[in-house]
Amino acid sequence: MGAFIMLGTLFGLIVLIFALVLRYDPQARRTSVQGGRKAS
Repeated sequence: MGAFIMLGTLFGLIVLIFALVLRYDPQARRTSVQGGRKAS
């Protein structure tokens, strides 16, 4: 059970950091969107 809580916290922090980067760095979001469109 403890391992499950630790993994949940770890993934939660990763998602939180990723969301904050996308929220406060629009340049990174534009680059990723344009790269995705070029690849497909």
